[in-house]
Amino acid sequence: MTRFATRDRYRAAILCFGFFAGQAMAADITERVTPAGRYLQDAKGLPLYFYARDVAPGVSTCVGDCAKSWPPLQPTAAAVTPATIKDFAQIAREGGAEQWAYRGRPLYRYAKDEIPSQPQGDRVGNAWSVAFVPLQTPPGIGLRALFVGRVLVDARGRSLYWRDDERPREERAVEAACERECLRNWSVVEAPLLANAVGEFRPSMRRDGLQQWTYRGKRLYLARADAHPGDTRGDGVDRVWRLAVLEAAPAPPAWVTVQASDMGEVFADAKGATLYTLGLPIEKIRKTTCDENCIRRNWRLVPSSAGATASGEWTLVKPPAVLATPGVKTVWAYKGDVLYTHTRDRGPGAIGGDKWAVGASGGTNGWYPVLRRRDYEE
Repeated sequence: MTRFATRDRYRAAILCFGFFAGQAMAADITERVTPAGRYLQDAKGLPLYFYARDVAPGVSTCVGDCAKSWPPLQPTAAAVTPATIKDFAQIAREGGAEQWAYRGRPLYRYAKDEIPSQPQGDRVGNAWSVAFVPLQTPPGIGLRALFVGRVLVDARGRSLYWRDDERPREERAVEAACERECLRNWSVVEAPLLANAVGEFRPSMRRDGLQQWTYRGKRLYLARADAHPGDTRGDGVDRVWRLAVLEAAPAPPAWVTVQASDMGEVFADAKGATLYTLGLPIEKIRKTTCDENCIRRNWRLVPSSAGATASGEWTLVKPPAVLATPGVKTVWAYKGDVLYTHTRDRGPGAIGGDKWAVGASGGTNGWYPVLRRRDYEE
């Protein structure tokens, strides 16, 4: 995948390659540039997505009901362009309609997205991912999406770190502060002796004779305590070690906590009550497995306080009519789905509402705890 290392090079490449060339691209697709890479968006700034089940280049498998939740990004009436602009092409969908694709991967919107640059559909169903083009990295270094944001990792997916006391001067690496005894717990991310700079990654020779990769002058290390991809045991050690986060994830609202449960870490409210989302419209649940009285006995909405604002995957929505309460205009949602607490949960980490009202059909037709996955790319 072609990737660019700096903002200036992104812009130059975009102009050179024609990312915005022609009215169609300018009208249909825009981008948001971050230190970690660039996100593809529609003309309104709403995120675009890839579908993991689209395995054949140029073929969309999201049709029927799927396309209602994930509308394909179709060329606008004003879009008059060649069939292909660099990495973008118009492909034919089932039925003859056209759809934009990036390097053969069809592009979609998500029906629940309302706020520009805040993707609610990322990782939904373990099949959808935000359309992201990562920056160029040296061989053996990549990016991984963790709960804290997009982090630099090695070839095995292990998190990389840098130190607060090795502050670069004008993006030039200073002498390493981690030597001798320090290297018992940390290892240098080595660069080949003949390595060249790759974007903002540069090799730097150490006093001990090792050549080390740096990013914007910050020396990169591995924590020996991290055994698996997604581990972050080194973050905050000795108050100087920090995860190499290029793009921090938006922080959850202040009232959200994380609790240990039998299912792993779950999101909870300020009192530790586990948060749940419902796998289908509440009106359908009300008519099939749990009527209005059942819902009110067992479930509570999470009302927003005055002045509350959305943050990343945490948004504000109108309460469902069946649970409407006088004076409550908005409630909290996660990834566009209304949040609930279960009245029978006793104590932090309780998950008594798991699969509540699923019914005989099984699947996702009930309430499920909101899990906090540490590693989004497992």
